[in-house]
Amino acid sequence: MSMNGDAKQACKKWSGRLVLLLLLVLTFAARCHNRSQIFHDGGVFFVDGDCYSRMMRAKMVSEGQWIIRHHDFENWPNGITPHTTALLDWAIVGLKPAVDVAFKLGFVSNANTWRTQTLDIAGALISPLLGVLTAAWLWCWAGAMKLPFRSAMVLLFAVSPIAVHGTVLGRPDHQSLLMFLLAVALGCELWLIRPEDDGKKSHRWWGIAAGSAWGLAMWVSLYEPLVLLVPVIFARLLRERKTLLAVGSRGEWIAMLGFFLLGLLVDGWRIEVPSADLRENLVRWSSTILELRHLSPAEPLLWQWLGLLVLAAPVLLCLAGREDRCAFVLLGGFVIIFALTVWQQRWGYFLLLTFAMSLPWQLRAFRDFGVGWAAFALGLCPVLLSWGPELKDLFRGQNGPAIFNQAKEDQAWRQLAQTRLRTIALKMREGPRTGFIAPWWFSPQVAYWSGQPGVGGTSHQSLPGIVDTARFLLADDPEKAAEILRRRRVGWVIVDPSADVVERDRLHVVTNSERVLGVAAPKDPLGAVLNERPRQAPPFLHEVTPQELGLVKQLNPLDRSDPSARGIQIIFTQMQRIYRVELEQP
Repeated sequence: MSMNGDAKQACKKWSGRLVLLLLLVLTFAARCHNRSQIFHDGGVFFVDGDCYSRMMRAKMVSEGQWIIRHHDFENWPNGITPHTTALLDWAIVGLKPAVDVAFKLGFVSNANTWRTQTLDIAGALISPLLGVLTAAWLWCWAGAMKLPFRSAMVLLFAVSPIAVHGTVLGRPDHQSLLMFLLAVALGCELWLIRPEDDGKKSHRWWGIAAGSAWGLAMWVSLYEPLVLLVPVIFARLLRERKTLLAVGSRGEWIAMLGFFLLGLLVDGWRIEVPSADLRENLVRWSSTILELRHLSPAEPLLWQWLGLLVLAAPVLLCLAGREDRCAFVLLGGFVIIFALTVWQQRWGYFLLLTFAMSLPWQLRAFRDFGVGWAAFALGLCPVLLSWGPELKDLFRGQNGPAIFNQAKEDQAWRQLAQTRLRTIALKMREGPRTGFIAPWWFSPQVAYWSGQPGVGGTSHQSLPGIVDTARFLLADDPEKAAEILRRRRVGWVIVDPSADVVERDRLHVVTNSERVLGVAAPKDPLGAVLNERPRQAPPFLHEVTPQELGLVKQLNPLDRSDPSARGIQIIFTQMQRIYRVELEQP
């Protein structure tokens, strides 16, 4: 090779590395767009209740309990057998030493504020780092497959709102780990069905990698990986029926089975069928969960996730399939996951992953490199436009349209609500370990901050506690409410003043309880009384005052010699109310 050829090759290599670095930085930055909502008021606040349940498990692991098969911090006092598994717990605890080292080396500002919260910081960072790892894998996999347009594929994964949501800062949930493992599994499977790889030694190693990824993914969750594995096996049967169990392919099945059995050994069998009396409540409760709702193909959400190119994807993949059968496999997978996403929005993470991995085949069907990039850029417009509010907030500062100022005010109120809830939870650390009743969607964070177990929870295994919480909040008979408190061994009750997003004149705790139980609220449900008329609370519920919560500050008078000078009393905003339970034991 000539010197000019060597120089061009080196330039191409380093330019590729620079593009990869920029894409990885973009991937991480996009997932940290919500950092002001996660790090504020001297604490780490996670995205939703499931995250706090995960962090409770990580805390238990960090304290030496490496295998957790029972939770008593939800559905108290019975507890639950969780579907949550150990892999992500271990990953969070494994990241904590790296965060500790960053503090010791002085890489973190305000180190004194955060030094005692390194486990929480590791939990906040784990999903963005898994997002970066997934982007790096997609780049390397496309390079090994010699696919064009790998920059477009990684760019879509970096900025798509659904991919960002699955791996966002402050969301230590299993979807981020599943996205990485399934990206590896699907990428390896696409390698294995290439005709040019038949009989090569690399076939065995890619098979072992695929099997390991599938096995680990099924350890994380038996739901999504099993559903996706079925069409993959069907495609492999059509492609290599005779060699599917040959010596060269056995490594994949052995690795898959091995990791799956290891997961069973560590976490046990996690499938339980709900009892007949809870099934109706399960259906009603599920209807209140956003990610379990249907997605209309006509909704703008779909274009914001995938871009406009999704309209032409079936045609482009069919055109590409005439030369490479991998395109047909991707088309079949995309159609299946699209149908699942229309059924439940939770499949959107894997719809985006499959669509992004199919981009090299789609864009190659244009036959022209420039035309392919132009089509991708045009299709990406809805995805980029969905970032409008965040970008305007970043560059605008304090001034701007009223709609964005309102959004900023709403965010400030949400932050204040979380801060006040943490203040209440810290108050609950006093006294013996006893249960609490709170709206089920923020019971896990109260449990995490207070160390007290909650009756409700955000998992479907906590449904008995969720139902009892709803019955308590809708009760109009003090004796029925007291019976629930006794049976559940409750020492604290927390109520929330938030209004329903649709029925603005009604409390969310009341309307949600109606949906869970499938009944109409009475005239004066207990949840409304405790929120709006605390003096009319039953005698066994005693409100904790703002003074006891530390929300009242007394400023001494300037002239202390004047006996009439009383100073100024400042009462900080209180949102949720908390009550002590003092029941006479039967």
